[in-house]
Amino acid sequence: MMKPRIKSIKLKTKGFLLAEAVFSVFVTLLVVLTMQSLLKSISLAQAREHRTNDVVFAYVQLNHFLRDQNTRAAYVNLKTSNHYRAVVNKISDTGEEKTYVLIQYRNMIRVTTSEGGHMPLLIGVKKAIFSSQDQQLKIALTETDNCRSELIFKLDPKPTKKEKTSANKKSKSQGKRLAK
Repeated sequence: MMKPRIKSIKLKTKGFLLAEAVFSVFVTLLVVLTMQSLLKSISLAQAREHRTNDVVFAYVQLNHFLRDQNTRAAYVNLKTSNHYRAVVNKISDTGEEKTYVLIQYRNMIRVTTSEGGHMPLLIGVKKAIFSSQDQQLKIALTETDNCRSELIFKLDPKPTKKEKTSANKKSKSQGKRLAK
C-alpha cells in the first residue's frame, strides 16, 4: 500500500493584512473629502467672481450713459439728492436738460425719469446708500450675498446760468447755420 504523502503546506500569500486594508481605506476617504471641499471652494469662488463682474458691468453701463456722445455735461443735483436717491441732470449738446434719478427699488438699482420708465443697472442689491458732493456721486452697495462694493463717479461741475445761456445761443446759431 502506498502511504499518502503529506506535504507540509506553507502559506505564503501575497495579499494585504487587515491593518494595511484599513490604512488604504483611510487614505482614500481623506483624498475624497479633500477633493470635495476643493470643488466646493472653486464653485463658490466662481460665483463670487460672477457677482463682481455684474457690479463692474453696472458701473461701466452707468458711466457710458452719463458720458455718451450727445452729452455736454452731467452734474449732481445736490438740492434733491439724499442718501436714498441721487438726482443727476444731463445737458445735451443742443442745450436740453433732463433729470435722471438713481434709486434702489426692491432688490435693484435703477435709473428713472420724470417721464416714466426705468433702466435697471444692478440686480441683487440688499442695500444701497447714495452720497453726492459737487462733482462726485458715490453709491455704497451691499449685495444679497453680503458683499460690499462702492461705485464712485466723477461728474461735471454744475454749470452757471451764463454757461447755460451761452450754450443755448451757440446751439441755436449752429442750428440756423445748418438750416441755411
